[in-house]
Amino acid sequence: MNTLIIDIKRNALDDGPGIRTLIFFKGCPLSCVWCQNPEAKSSEQEISFENELCSFCGKCAEVCETNAINLDYKYRINREVCNLCGKCVNICPNHAYELVGKFYEIDELVDIILKDKIFFKNSGGGITLSGGEPTLHMNYMNKLLKKLKKQEIHVCLETCGYFNLSNFTEMILPYLDLIYFDLKLYDPALHKKYCGVSNEIILQNFKYLINEAKVEILPRIPLIPNITTDENNLKSFAQFLKSNNINKVHLLPYNPLWLSKPEKIGVKLEYDYSEMLKSDQKEQIKTLFSDFEYNQF
Repeated sequence: MNTLIIDIKRNALDDGPGIRTLIFFKGCPLSCVWCQNPEAKSSEQEISFENELCSFCGKCAEVCETNAINLDYKYRINREVCNLCGKCVNICPNHAYELVGKFYEIDELVDIILKDKIFFKNSGGGITLSGGEPTLHMNYMNKLLKKLKKQEIHVCLETCGYFNLSNFTEMILPYLDLIYFDLKLYDPALHKKYCGVSNEIILQNFKYLINEAKVEILPRIPLIPNITTDENNLKSFAQFLKSNNINKVHLLPYNPLWLSKPEKIGVKLEYDYSEMLKSDQKEQIKTLFSDFEYNQF
């Protein structure tokens, strides 16, 4: 499996301490129905299409060798026959098409990161590995992190927690300074329903790292209306965190701006996630986590 990266965001301020460079890996073992980066779910390269940029010139259809493009089709590309040749991307005068996922040689990526080393040093920042799920790419990450630690770069990992613990502790953990560990649904059946897999491995990995890892771990709970914000779910997590002697949690606010993303890669939404948290719901959540140190949301 090729390691693909969908975005490199420099000068970021929200995903770890100081000024940071965010690296978004492509591919995830979960399939959360509310995923705000749906283009990062698949490990394979994809082509996105933005309908609002299209002028219907037809040049894309003319160069498509597999006849995968239909100007009358809402999603534009028949992805069952598209061979990802990228000719539509190259010829579109309005840049309506875009290849999602690029491979970077390790040294190439390190060079990009080191451009901001002085900002990392002066602000207490570094890099944050995000996705998708970075731990799908342990061999690549191992090589990358070894080079970064020689440069004394602070490394934060954002993870869903679904990984092989033995490989993780050997190849990734020794090079991390901070872990943002996402906890979504406590009930395993609900986790499988909304995230595609059970949470058994996730909770086991979390408990091990909390008790054994010599690195700061910050649990994060995404606040998805009517799913993760269920009172029983949040109560269960509050009790779970207390039982593991944790008194700090990051409550991730929900942002429905991602709702236009799935159509760009030809995916239809299964649920309506346009609802935002109401004031009374926010107050209820604050009450449930009143014994914890948490962020504003």
